[in-house]
Amino acid sequence: MVPRVDRNDIGIAVIDVQPFFLNLAIPDPSQQEPFLVRLEHLLLLADWMDLPTLVTFELPIADNGELPERLERVVPAGAHRFEKDYFGSLSEPDIAAAFEGMGVKQIAVAGAETDVCILQSTLGLLDLGFEVFLLEDCLFTTEPNPGPALRRMYTAGAVPTTVKALSYELVARVTDIPWYPDGWALGQHPDTKPFPEGFVRPEQWPPWNPQI
Repeated sequence: MVPRVDRNDIGIAVIDVQPFFLNLAIPDPSQQEPFLVRLEHLLLLADWMDLPTLVTFELPIADNGELPERLERVVPAGAHRFEKDYFGSLSEPDIAAAFEGMGVKQIAVAGAETDVCILQSTLGLLDLGFEVFLLEDCLFTTEPNPGPALRRMYTAGAVPTTVKALSYELVARVTDIPWYPDGWALGQHPDTKPFPEGFVRPEQWPPWNPQI
């Protein structure tokens, strides 16, 4: 079966997007922008679509911090938040139970580090039977050559994608694209809550540098 995103069956996992790791992996703040813009819009879309969302923070929080403020402002109010000791999130029983309690079969994964917590968490999700979509434009690491980690996850069954690709799969058709008002106006959306005013069209996001 060809892997496809199902809006009614997908959750979002944001793994360890903490200032310490972000600044260590991407010291130049201007180079952080492509990643932060995409993660910000991922969270805005998750909130608008009521997608179950889980956020993890690696210990010690006093050193690593929590989410950058701009991301904290857009985290869905009902998101699950966990501190963790294990690199692999699924090794924490409460986090594994939260994933299983989401009521979805698919998880889109973003965060850090690609070759450590992302790798181990993705393998754990696959072990539990989830279909995992790796948001490559929302992954970062201090490792200059994350290719082996990415290939290992894809060999295990994870599916590569981006936030733009995910966004368009979630909306599926022109008349359901809320960031294009002309198309949106052609559809019928009586029960939809207001779309975030700060959402920028994916085509206008700054370019990102693919990890090899």
